[in-house]
Amino acid sequence: MGVAGSPRCHGNTDILIERALKGAYEGGADVELVRLRDLSIEHCQGCNCCFDAGECRIDDDMSHLYQSLDEADVIILASPVYFSGLSSLMKQMIDRCQCLWARKEVLGARIGGLGRTGALISVGGQNPPAFNNSISVVKSYFNSIDVEYRAEMLVPAVDEKGEIMNHPAILTKAYDMGVSLVTELR
Repeated sequence: MGVAGSPRCHGNTDILIERALKGAYEGGADVELVRLRDLSIEHCQGCNCCFDAGECRIDDDMSHLYQSLDEADVIILASPVYFSGLSSLMKQMIDRCQCLWARKEVLGARIGGLGRTGALISVGGQNPPAFNNSISVVKSYFNSIDVEYRAEMLVPAVDEKGEIMNHPAILTKAYDMGVSLVTELR
């Protein structure tokens, strides 16, 4: 499963997640791409209603996304870097997974199947230290939903829409990441 967190359509983040999923597909996986910009997701209310049953009380597009997140063997999150962090779209989706955290930590349930893995693809116009906050949030998120942080692809100094197409080695690396994540499952 790939989750694209960029508000910019057909930008560098989209291109890289599509390459990674192409590699996963050609490596034998069923793939799903979710573009957060196409969904209507409210912010977490901090109401803690999810502590009772592990379910969020908000009825929006996250209701469908929870099932995909539960069923995915591999999750690749892709986000541009904004002010040294994930995009607001990605962070909002992660925050809404408080109910998954509650299922695990409050109710003692397992999230998804065993041996799930995840990766981060992040693109930004800044230098590599700008990625540290994103890495920290994604590692914490994956830990909360029983996903092992397995790989990352951090692409600095790429900012203009479509500029990533001028970097064939990076495109190949994204494809190879998808193949690798799938072959590790076997």
